[in-house]
Amino acid sequence: MGPTTMKSHLKLYRIPQHTDAWHEFRLNGIGGSEVSTVLNISFDTAARLYHEKIGNIPHREFDNMNMFMGRYLEEHIATLHKYYDGTEEGLIENYKNGTIVRENRAINAYVVNPNYPWLFGSLDRLINIKGGVNLITGEALKEEAVLEIKNMGMWASKAWDDGIPIYHLIQVHVYMIILETDYSEIAMLVDGNRLVVEKVQRDEELVKRILSISRQWWYDRVIPAKDAIKIRDECDAQGNIGESEKYEAIIQRLEPDPDYSEAYKDFMSDSFVKEREFVDGTMELYSLAKKYEIMKKVKNEVDKTQALIKNTFIKFLKDNGAESVSFDSLGSVNWTDRKGSASRTFGCKIKEKPSEDIIKEEFAKIDQNCY
Repeated sequence: MGPTTMKSHLKLYRIPQHTDAWHEFRLNGIGGSEVSTVLNISFDTAARLYHEKIGNIPHREFDNMNMFMGRYLEEHIATLHKYYDGTEEGLIENYKNGTIVRENRAINAYVVNPNYPWLFGSLDRLINIKGGVNLITGEALKEEAVLEIKNMGMWASKAWDDGIPIYHLIQVHVYMIILETDYSEIAMLVDGNRLVVEKVQRDEELVKRILSISRQWWYDRVIPAKDAIKIRDECDAQGNIGESEKYEAIIQRLEPDPDYSEAYKDFMSDSFVKEREFVDGTMELYSLAKKYEIMKKVKNEVDKTQALIKNTFIKFLKDNGAESVSFDSLGSVNWTDRKGSASRTFGCKIKEKPSEDIIKEEFAKIDQNCY
């Protein structure tokens, strides 16, 4: 395999964006940026994505200045990345001296791995093998690595203070799955004046979760719904209302459950058709209404407690004229300057994190018995 050659069994699809063929292609799988929606950990909602993938509603098309500037600056960020040796100082010196330490290349195509046909990747770039280094292990690259490029403002970058947001981590893992590689980097131009490069080593446990959930979502939910839509539309054309309603019920049953995102609420609002003023509720729904009121109070207490803890650390650091509280190998709590900002940033970076099981166990104790 040459320094700029993909594995031979990978399939590349070069399709002009926003054409009918482009939209049709995207209906036949889950994109790298869509998998976090399937896993219910993104700003979008799985319910809308489901209806888009089965062709029940049009795929959204939108663009804005942030997206436009991201595309415009991608080439410039990719060029800077060629001078990056793992340090900001090295990047500056290499650029001043005209010393390119590694190369990257654009793909300009969708990539599909026949082993995972329900996934597709629209990668920004690949880091070439020649001169390429895994900046985590220090080893030379044996295969091309994923290079994802981001352009973000100062406020958007705050989401990265405690590490790579999980939805971005999932995106590059999908690309590593498709390419069958184990290393990736995310190069970010932050607030137009700082290049930050995050390094990601493949996490096999996360890979297993991505593959298991995305495959099940596609083959147990989307594919049966596509079949149901086809038959429903045939029944509609024949005027067979009874059969049409039966298959419409299947489509609704396969729809993902409600989630906590604002995107879900927006999707429900977009697709809402008013038929009556009131509908009778059940005691099960009334219990949920009571729990909603409890959660409002709990959230208020959580927010106040979190703010108190944060301010306690800030006062301690101010009193001691320091920027960080060190717990040695256990981690640290920091209150540091953010470049380009007049304010300081608070960050808690300790190694011990409560497990999801413990959180769920404690959360389950909060119920209607509060009344």
